[in-house]
Amino acid sequence: MENISNNDAIIYVQNDVDSDIVVCDEGLSFWGGVDPDTGVIIDIHHPNCGEKLSGKIVLMPTSRGSCSGSGVLLQLAQNGNAPAALIFRETEDILTLGAMIAERLFDKNIAVLRLVPKIYNLLSEEKSAKIDNLKLHFSNTLIDLFQPALDEIHLSNSDKKMLAGDNGKAVKIAMEVLCLMAAAQNADKLIDVSRGHIDGCILAHDANLHFAEKMLDMGASVIIPTTINAISVDRENWKSQGVAPDLGGKASRLADAYVKMGAYPTFTCAPYLLNSIPVKGEAIGWSESNAVIYANSVFGARTQKHPDYFDLFIAMTGRTPNTGVYLEENRKPVC
Repeated sequence: MENISNNDAIIYVQNDVDSDIVVCDEGLSFWGGVDPDTGVIIDIHHPNCGEKLSGKIVLMPTSRGSCSGSGVLLQLAQNGNAPAALIFRETEDILTLGAMIAERLFDKNIAVLRLVPKIYNLLSEEKSAKIDNLKLHFSNTLIDLFQPALDEIHLSNSDKKMLAGDNGKAVKIAMEVLCLMAAAQNADKLIDVSRGHIDGCILAHDANLHFAEKMLDMGASVIIPTTINAISVDRENWKSQGVAPDLGGKASRLADAYVKMGAYPTFTCAPYLLNSIPVKGEAIGWSESNAVIYANSVFGARTQKHPDYFDLFIAMTGRTPNTGVYLEENRKPVC
């Protein structure tokens, strides 16, 4: 194909793939929409309900729904039922982040591409495709894939030191992902945030526990005041309440991992009800959908709805991409 620029076909996570294509004309939430054990679409309202995504090249305009979808994708990667590739037409955060985590922490690769509509629409008419050596092959078409332009993101001296590994391996990985996500979100720089809130501390699946304990073992710790969401059990009383040991033990370990990384043991999905709350104009790094809405609309603070796991990286660095509702022009009401 002629006249392909380096913004037309971007690859965020690499994986050699030769597989059939599943086209989803509507966005799909992996949280609640895809079985985390089998890779089958279970959202009964989705046109592709019943299709198995495992090992397939999955096309969709973008994802939708919960920021916990990143964890579902990681769970699928760990049990061998993830898609081989995810290809989007629009900006996408949640599944892109999940694939980055699967690759960097667990050596499980799921290719992630973003294509301009012209190429995406051509590919959506195909039955199969191949991705290898930074090229996308389908029919008689060969598309060069370009890596994100990370050199266009302005980094502070502190950012550069974290990226170089001066603050340890865990922080280096966090900053690498922050920069990649900034590129995916079309952000030109990172900005400071003053506080964080962690969403992925519920034992929705084992991947949440594996991620948290992996980061803890690598020496991760938060550097800004950070609260954490409700967890799956009463951390102190689950044994006396008759909770199954497998659930209670894993759920407690998950909570303990975040507390050991320095998060406050708040265990609430309503951090806006705590004594310390953000003020108007304050840039924060919260996950948990209802808390994000409340912070932006009631307090006038600024935070994106960050994907699970990305919230920890923000808390570890005190930095986030300058995008979305962090920008004044994106905070104007649209009727």
